[in-house]
Amino acid sequence: MRSYGFGVIGAGVIAPTHCKAIQTIENARLVSVCDLERSRAASLAMRFGARHVCTDARELLERDDVEVVNIVTWSGTHADLGMQAARAGKHVIITKPLDIRLEQIDRLIETCRAQKVKLGVTHQFRGYESYQRAKAAIEEGRLGRLFLGNAFLKWWRAQDYYDSAEWRGTWKLDGGGALMNQGIHYVDMLQWLMGPVRSLRGFIATQNHRIEVEDCATVALEFASGALGTIQASTCTHEGLPARVEIHGERGNILLEDDRILLWNVEGEERFTAGIVTNTGSSASPGSGLDTAVAAHTSQIQDVLAAIEQDRDPKLNGEEGRKAVEIIVAVYRSAVNGDTVTLPLGGG
Repeated sequence: MRSYGFGVIGAGVIAPTHCKAIQTIENARLVSVCDLERSRAASLAMRFGARHVCTDARELLERDDVEVVNIVTWSGTHADLGMQAARAGKHVIITKPLDIRLEQIDRLIETCRAQKVKLGVTHQFRGYESYQRAKAAIEEGRLGRLFLGNAFLKWWRAQDYYDSAEWRGTWKLDGGGALMNQGIHYVDMLQWLMGPVRSLRGFIATQNHRIEVEDCATVALEFASGALGTIQASTCTHEGLPARVEIHGERGNILLEDDRILLWNVEGEERFTAGIVTNTGSSASPGSGLDTAVAAHTSQIQDVLAAIEQDRDPKLNGEEGRKAVEIIVAVYRSAVNGDTVTLPLGGG
């Protein structure tokens, strides 16, 4: 089995999850960690056994023993760094969002194709067993025609969260607030389960923080199937609440909370309720000790390696990663212009 050397650019909050996922893959090894703060890069490298540390991404990209680059930096830097990696001949994995601008995402996709490298994005919730079970039920037609799909992310972030880094809560580098940063996973999940969005009407507000971007958003959706839906995202909900996804069809209802199934009520199937906790994700075996997020990241990184070996696109490729960003950009356009926005959008 061929072994792949990984470099991780960015040593922030999600970086340890990516590093631990790499560490668990038999044919992967962490070679280099890069961060603007050398001490953070060094700490992460020591923790996960990387031999090389740097503060300039170009130094990492020049290394022959780095073949795959995981980019976990500020959201607004993702596409630029991804294109640099592609031009250096590296395969690219980017944490959500793929970028905050559609035109940059399109340039990134085109660059990776031109350079003949693979582009993957991590939306780890797609790897959680609870969501995969819901997806299978929908694809197999067990819920019948879908009528309604809702996603609610009502979290809390204190002001010091936004004050902790210069990029947080800015349009230039965060690309938005409760939707683009926190809510994007659930935007992705809802469109993955319900299918493409045809049109939407969105409202955003900054209710409880000193930031440029929204800390509260609500969206009405019409899906291409004719189903309707809503999205609500907030970082100003008192003490925060669990995230929730609701799917309603002619033959059933599925309610999910975080990585748990709260209600499974599908015609002809056993009904159960009360937050059945699923296992640690599709890639984790019983007793593996991997938590859900690490297991799901592991599975998606493994798929990128399989895509390299099989010369195919990763299942979560650039086009898949673009979908949630496109919906969120449409929400922002709707909120600014005060009208209904039809998808798909062009770049911009």
